[in-house]
Amino acid sequence: MKHLAALTLAALALAACDGKSTTTVSKSSNINGVVTSSTISMTDYAMRAALGNNPNTAAYVTVRNTGTEADRLISASCECAASTELHSMTTKDGVMDMAEMKDGFVVAPGETLVLKPGGNHIMLLGLKVRPQDGSTVKVKLTFEKAGDITLAMPVSNTPLSKTTAQ
Repeated sequence: MKHLAALTLAALALAACDGKSTTTVSKSSNINGVVTSSTISMTDYAMRAALGNNPNTAAYVTVRNTGTEADRLISASCECAASTELHSMTTKDGVMDMAEMKDGFVVAPGETLVLKPGGNHIMLLGLKVRPQDGSTVKVKLTFEKAGDITLAMPVSNTPLSKTTAQ
């Protein structure tokens, strides 16, 4: 019986190695869970619950480049939204300004990109399904070199992480 279980696990592992650069992370409510794919490590991922009648929401993640070459987060997508954009957030003279980062975010080797509430973030526009507090929603991040990585993001009314406290 042990041999059958070992063979089954080996077959599943080989089936997962189809040459594509895609990682899917299973459902997790641990906002500080670590997900690693090639040279990209992700922690502190979460999505804000859809509040009131707001047709949009945001998602957050901390991305660390553990490689020797720069990579770029070029897009994000989620089936729950009509469109998804990467946004920068700046404050000038007390006024917050949000802008789409059409070229994405570069993550230099050894550097960390923090997408967090009140800062740079992933914007989900035209919600088709309203993420509810306590649920989990899959968000696909596309990197120039690391490829596609799908995170199962926990949804919260107040998505806070250790990075938001800094």
